[in-house]
Amino acid sequence: MSTSPITRLFVVDDHPLITQGIVGLFADSDEIKVEAVAHSLAEAKKVLHEKGGSIDVALIDIRLQDGMGMDLTRYMSRYFPHIRTIALTMYDTEEYLKAMVQAGALGYVLKNTSREELMEAIRTVREGHYYFSRATQDVIGHYILKQERIPSRGRASSSEGPHLTPREREILELIAREMTNAQIAEKLGLSPRTVHTHRRSLMQKLGVKNSAGLVRYAIEAGIVPSR
Repeated sequence: MSTSPITRLFVVDDHPLITQGIVGLFADSDEIKVEAVAHSLAEAKKVLHEKGGSIDVALIDIRLQDGMGMDLTRYMSRYFPHIRTIALTMYDTEEYLKAMVQAGALGYVLKNTSREELMEAIRTVREGHYYFSRATQDVIGHYILKQERIPSRGRASSSEGPHLTPREREILELIAREMTNAQIAEKLGLSPRTVHTHRRSLMQKLGVKNSAGLVRYAIEAGIVPSR
């Protein structure tokens, strides 16, 4: 049973069947409520100025009848920065992935996703973290790390090393202590999928290929004592 506040959702798609489907998907949810829908860029901007203050997460299609989802995402990032954005689309191309992330989206989910994955994506981006469909994680994860972690590249011998957030250090320590994703998720109050995403992100960020590499880094960085 969730004790978190209700997440209020804004759905933007030019296909009424999609918006109606998502409304129905969460009709019985006590965690997520569809606050508003829009079927065009112009309508979405109007809704934002009427209800933007009460919206937490927006699901945005990439191609709208009068514009592109990245244009709306950019607009929201500027005027409604508290709203977390997820691209909900049929396109899994790197071009669109990059465009949406550059515009400010935190999530990218394909329309063939399950209800459970969509809920997980909404929870994750509301917390301020990135979330991507499994089919796109490798491409977008590499892109984000390349853009945000450039100073750490090519400095394997540097004493500074890559910067880790407190959450990343916490998860890395538990990985080094041989805990599974499920055990880490239970300990930190996260989902196993979120832990999996953190694990993959850490491997890319630290330039290692497997969990053994993560353990080795944690020991060398003094995050856990050598055994």
